[in-house]
Amino acid sequence: MRGEAEPDRRGVDDLLDEQIRYYRARAPEYDATSRPDGDPFAEITAEATADLQALGPVDLAIELGAGTGQFTGALASIADRVIALDTSPEALALNAAKVPAPNVDHVVGDAFVFAPVRRADLVMFGFLLSHVPRSHFAAFWEGVGRMLSSGGRVFVVDEAPHGVWSEERDRDDDDVVLRTLLSGRRFRVVKVLWEPTLLVQRLAELGWRAMLTRRDPFYWGRVETLD
Repeated sequence: MRGEAEPDRRGVDDLLDEQIRYYRARAPEYDATSRPDGDPFAEITAEATADLQALGPVDLAIELGAGTGQFTGALASIADRVIALDTSPEALALNAAKVPAPNVDHVVGDAFVFAPVRRADLVMFGFLLSHVPRSHFAAFWEGVGRMLSSGGRVFVVDEAPHGVWSEERDRDDDDVVLRTLLSGRRFRVVKVLWEPTLLVQRLAELGWRAMLTRRDPFYWGRVETLD
């Protein structure tokens, strides 16, 4: 892996630190536990991935929260260079084994403060936006804007509000869920489920145009600056 360093978490609160610890600890079991048996959502995932690949070819793509590599290979197929960024070196080691493409740089870093050497044509994040607290939402998108070149685009995939499954919510904060690893360790994790139409409105307030497709339990699509 290239660029490995302890991520700078300035301005990120204790809850996000706990979320980082959770995903580092969960990395070895993530692929086995993140999809139900038989993957009933394979068709939806394939449709979202095809829409992502339709944005290529591009020179540089940045994947925020790359994790174990669910979308990294798709990005590598359309970009000359991919920066796969995640706060978990454990997840990125699995990602690098799964996607050993020579055009992918696996970098340990924090999406809230990451500043690429050069701006990207495409910034993508899958199942990361729901882990951004509402209090950090505007700052997160401001940071994404600084990563993009002129005319660059964002592609987002995430979980919508749905009734397919449910998670245990923190009784003091409905935007926080309680998750348990196979070892029995429990963590508090941010989980903000955006209704796509409301997300489009919120992004418009921040100067973005979002074109989203919803197929429960997920939504996906591209986001561009309004100017």
